[in-house]
Amino acid sequence: MISRRNFLKSAAASTTATPLAQHASADHDTYLKRGNKHPLRAEPRRRTIYSKPAPDGGLRLYSDGSPDPRPLIRTQVLERAFGKGVEQSLLQPDHWRMIDARWFEGDELFELNDVTSWQYAVWKANYHPECEAHDLLYDFFGKGVFPGGGINKDYNLAFSEHPCTPRFATVTLLNEHRLPDLVARITDLTEWVSIEIGDGRL
Repeated sequence: MISRRNFLKSAAASTTATPLAQHASADHDTYLKRGNKHPLRAEPRRRTIYSKPAPDGGLRLYSDGSPDPRPLIRTQVLERAFGKGVEQSLLQPDHWRMIDARWFEGDELFELNDVTSWQYAVWKANYHPECEAHDLLYDFFGKGVFPGGGINKDYNLAFSEHPCTPRFATVTLLNEHRLPDLVARITDLTEWVSIEIGDGRL
């Protein structure tokens, strides 16, 4: 199964094709005929975090990831293209990048309609916008916060992993007036994550 740690190692994955992939071929069969035997991997990309009012006050933070699960490539299609067992080495963003590069489309894809499937659980745990924001910010501000939840008192960030399956985690800025301070601190810490003041998506 895809772990949060493996996901974060890549600083969050790209959903856009690189110029190299575009020049190689938009069609995966042509790509394979040219001697390439490996899937197109997602590359790191910058993540943006937005905010919205939280149910109990403050601001709930969420990433610029898709609010709904994106389609994935069928296992038999991947194995036909790259060999048996290849799916075990792929992250969901790898699927998305190959789809965006138009290597796979139509009946080669499937939607995550089954909320009991392991693929849906992986998306909910790692790529759901609220979980993704929780995990990104936990790496910077989770020191001393016990697993399952807690508050970073420096920035009034409340981390919570809700008791449900699939996993659902949230991070809430308890005092919305601290948002400019949080934005400034993240800017100092990394160029891979930014926080926008105001709700840019919902």
